[in-house]
Amino acid sequence: MMEQPEIVVISLERAKERRQSIEKQFAELNLPFSFFNAVDGKLGHELFSHYDANKARRIGEIPLTPGHLGCYASHFLVWRRCVDSGRPMIVLEDDAVLFREAFLRFLNQASRLPEELECVRLFESKSRNRERMEVFENEGLAIAKFLRGHKSATGYYLTPSAAEKFLNYGERWAEPVDIEMDQFWANGVECFGVLEPCLTHNADFQSAIDSGIDTSQLRKGLMRLRWRWYLLKGKLAREVHNFRFKKRFRSSS
Repeated sequence: MMEQPEIVVISLERAKERRQSIEKQFAELNLPFSFFNAVDGKLGHELFSHYDANKARRIGEIPLTPGHLGCYASHFLVWRRCVDSGRPMIVLEDDAVLFREAFLRFLNQASRLPEELECVRLFESKSRNRERMEVFENEGLAIAKFLRGHKSATGYYLTPSAAEKFLNYGERWAEPVDIEMDQFWANGVECFGVLEPCLTHNADFQSAIDSGIDTSQLRKGLMRLRWRWYLLKGKLAREVHNFRFKKRFRSSS
């Protein structure tokens, strides 16, 4: 049985409006939380040395912006804090909009989750393919193993064991943090998610990371071929991993 998770909100110190929004929500829920001061990509950080531009070029990835690097560094530092504390966390970005009943239901049951549910996305998957297998249900809380990643890091439940795996995988950055978190076949952290979303993102807050970037225009020629080959290899590895997961799950059911 896990401990009650600590709630941490990643937020730039200067993001006053976003902070006020999340503070109001937790005040209404009467729940304690803490801000984790995000890394400002414009100011740089020693963790940016983890960015592997050569790897990004080999796979056909568009170079990460300062905003991407700051976001990755912020989550990386939270993972490190989770490992150091030895306590599970609920990690939120400051544009999260909480769904009261679903969020409280998850929070109330978090300490009773099986240890294998190391990381659980708390929002609706943004992937076009949302195929999943239900793996846990208790008192209205249903959690599934998703066969594709969620394509966001707005909010997730995290255990120290998952945080350590993310840290190990994050020794070299080549893609945005949410995309690399989704690579469960490579990082060892299965993509579990709630079937009833506990939160979403506030569309009124404009992204400070990649707004205005047109990947189809930036990724051309040889770069596009490298990217397609990289995606194909990832798809094959994902399918093999999911096949093995299904086999293990069925044999244990």
